[in-house]
Amino acid sequence: MNRYCTNCKKEFDFSIKSMTDLDNLVCPICHAPIDKNSRKPVDQYETTRTEEAIGRGFAAVFRFFYLFYLICAIASILAFIFRVDSLLYTLTAIALGTYILQIIFRVTNFRSGIFFLPLGAALGFLVLKTPQGACLGVMTVFMIRHLIRDLFWKLISKLFRLGNN
Repeated sequence: MNRYCTNCKKEFDFSIKSMTDLDNLVCPICHAPIDKNSRKPVDQYETTRTEEAIGRGFAAVFRFFYLFYLICAIASILAFIFRVDSLLYTLTAIALGTYILQIIFRVTNFRSGIFFLPLGAALGFLVLKTPQGACLGVMTVFMIRHLIRDLFWKLISKLFRLGNN
C-alpha cells in the first residue's frame, strides 16, 4: 500500500498484514509517523492545464458553430462581389443543407427561416435577375439573422450586468 511522507515528500510502499499496521506507519528515511490516509498530492498544474486545454477545444468548436452562418454569409457576399460563382453556389448549398438538417433534427432556433429564406431568394432573384442574386438573398438573410441574434444576446447580457450592479 502506497503512503506519502509529508516530511520527506516521498511516497513509500508498505506491506500491510492487518488493519492495526495502518496506525503504526513510520517513514523509513526520517522516522516520522505517517498518517494512514496520506496520499501523494496531485500536481494541480498538470490537471488544470489539461482541463483548460479540453475546455478551450470545446469552446473553439462551439464558437465555430455559432459563427458558421455568418462566416458562410460573408464569404458568399465576397464571392458574389468578386464573381466567383462556384464558391457562391457551394457556400449557399452548404448553408442551406446544414439548415435543412437542423430543421429535420429540430435543433434550430431559426424556425422563421422557413419563411425568410425563400423570401430572400425571391427578392434577390427579382432585384438582380440572376441565380447568383437568389443565392445572395439567401445568404443575406443568414447574415441579418446572425446580426440580430448577436444584438439580442448583447442586450440580454447588458441587462444582466445592470441587474447585478
